[in-house]
Amino acid sequence: MNYYGHSSYRDNWQGMELVYSCDKIEVTGQFDFMRCQPMLDYMNHLYHYGGMAPSEEFPWKYYLDEVRYYERFAMNSYRHNFTLCFKDGFKGEYRFYFAIAYNTPTGCIADWWKLELNPNKVMADATDWLREFLCKLKGYTRVGGFINSVEVKSVDFAIDFPVERDCVIYDRGARGHRMYMRSNLDRTDYYGEARKNGAVTVYNKQLESKLDKPLTRMEVTVTEFKYEGVAEYFNAFSVLKYGQMGMNDLPELSQNDKVLLDLLNMHPEYFARLGKDKRKRLKPYLQDFKLPFTLSLKGFEHVMNWCASWSNMDIGRIFGDG
Repeated sequence: MNYYGHSSYRDNWQGMELVYSCDKIEVTGQFDFMRCQPMLDYMNHLYHYGGMAPSEEFPWKYYLDEVRYYERFAMNSYRHNFTLCFKDGFKGEYRFYFAIAYNTPTGCIADWWKLELNPNKVMADATDWLREFLCKLKGYTRVGGFINSVEVKSVDFAIDFPVERDCVIYDRGARGHRMYMRSNLDRTDYYGEARKNGAVTVYNKQLESKLDKPLTRMEVTVTEFKYEGVAEYFNAFSVLKYGQMGMNDLPELSQNDKVLLDLLNMHPEYFARLGKDKRKRLKPYLQDFKLPFTLSLKGFEHVMNWCASWSNMDIGRIFGDG
């Protein structure tokens, strides 16, 4: 089973059903006058009684298993940090992060907050809990009207492809690359600088979510929310046309060339290192087997419009009922 939240958009591409969604969202805001301490008191209450049974005051507490807390004093960090953990959901443990009181470079503490969560996980089973939490947070925050302090800082934009992991190719160009690999199917690739705009992650979602069908996720960190910029990163992806390369259908190629083609599909950056004659011979095969991806404008707008609803804390729209 795989859950997609209200941010999801389904698109048909090359006969495959793709799912666009927000995999993580980071939001910041400023408390209204004298509202920082009441929210901190509320979080401290959750920290001390996080695992208690449902009550009249907290009817949704069944979902909340544990609250973890730590303090940070470094500049440009948040003083009070809470991680809220859920273990009774549809898949293992999942959590979200909430921080209060920003440590400014001048040594003062600003009454700002930050929220990070994966809506595809937290909003699956903890909908009532999260709605209650956001309603309380909205009541304490400068939002709407002439003063709206809430801002979406970062979004992890995800697209799921119903193919094996080794069928997805990324032309990274000159970008940095890190990889964790156990096999061609069990591997995660990272491109670009982590948590910066345009950072790309590709991994086997089937293995992570224990699904019975192939699923590969492409994920791009977005801090600049324009279609052209985001499309630049997604459009560097390609999918192998036949799922597998079908090397047996190429008897005109030597065994060495077949192995080289397979390698080039995983590492297209090696192509420039080949000799002129070898590049000329293999380039048509690489082009024939690849399906270059193009980011759907409708899919992009659907996900980003949902993310934008967090900037004014539109609770109804966030939960798909407004």
